[in-house]
Amino acid sequence: MKFSSAKEVILEAFLTTSKAASSKSTIPALEGLLLELNDNKLTVTGYNLEIGIRTEIPVENGEDGSTVINARILCEIVRKMPSGVLEFDIGDNKTAKIKNGQTEFSIMCMRADEYPPVPQTGIENGFSMPQHLLKSMINQTKYACATTDTKPTLTGCKFEIADNVLSVVAVDGIRIALRQENVTYENVDFIVPNRTLEELTHILSDENDKNVTVCIDKNQILFKIDKYTMISRLINGDFLEYRKHLNCECTVYAEVNCREIIDMLDRAMLVINEKNKSPVRCEFGSDSITMSCTTSLGKVSDKIAVKYNGEPITIGFNAKFLLDAFKACDTDKVKIILTGSAVSPVIILPMEGRSFIFFLLPMRLK
Repeated sequence: MKFSSAKEVILEAFLTTSKAASSKSTIPALEGLLLELNDNKLTVTGYNLEIGIRTEIPVENGEDGSTVINARILCEIVRKMPSGVLEFDIGDNKTAKIKNGQTEFSIMCMRADEYPPVPQTGIENGFSMPQHLLKSMINQTKYACATTDTKPTLTGCKFEIADNVLSVVAVDGIRIALRQENVTYENVDFIVPNRTLEELTHILSDENDKNVTVCIDKNQILFKIDKYTMISRLINGDFLEYRKHLNCECTVYAEVNCREIIDMLDRAMLVINEKNKSPVRCEFGSDSITMSCTTSLGKVSDKIAVKYNGEPITIGFNAKFLLDAFKACDTDKVKIILTGSAVSPVIILPMEGRSFIFFLLPMRLK
């Protein structure tokens, strides 16, 4: 097996597909990238039994064949090779030579038949949507996924299409993040692991004119993104009935500037860390929110101007959770809906509509 390719082209393919390679596995081949060459087209695959990423790139001077090379070592070698055209020569002695000018590496490789088969999912039946839109929907919700596997279904985002509306939601028992947009597809729902979504956002483009195709097949999902194909297992199980928590008719709310409250929370976080946790005290008044926090590291007090139409109330919050919610807002101003007492949840909404809904339970103040 032989081929040559420009360093920049093949490095991008290796780096992206290596995101799906195992960092440590009892199956050594899963720590590698599968390279398959046919008719001057090189297919590169990374797979860890849960996520697979595949791409195809044109190469030159090809001799067909296949092999598996450790992903970490391969990426580092190619990254540090001189710029220009790299020549690859994989022999029958389990050795791969990579050369450019006076620089040459020889590294061990494995047989392609040692690589587990990647599940196949067709792209005939699926829906398409702008890449930047799916990326923003994921980024606005995945922060609220559970980080422990006591409830595996909550470690991912639920995608739900009903009446041509796509809802992406994450729940961790303390907060709910929901984002909605219109798509055209049959009614369906499925749960995508958070790790899959994290890697997916690195591939999705921010450009407005590029689409992603999403296909669901039993317990697998496929994303077709430009020259990359990503496949992942889905999480099976029942998701939390979240919508009943978001039905709020309360008319008491504060209008806040997202940038101002993010900056205020960032300042409050300076006296909070893993060893010195304490809720932030938020006092809602007629024209301001006063935020304060005291830990063994010190104390902070801050205030921003807001519009507020209710009675004065003081509520405690986990500062990081509140900060995550406001960082996920994609508007300059939002409404903080106060649903009752100091121990009742709050809901964050855009000034108009309900394209996103963020729900957060408060913390009791001492």
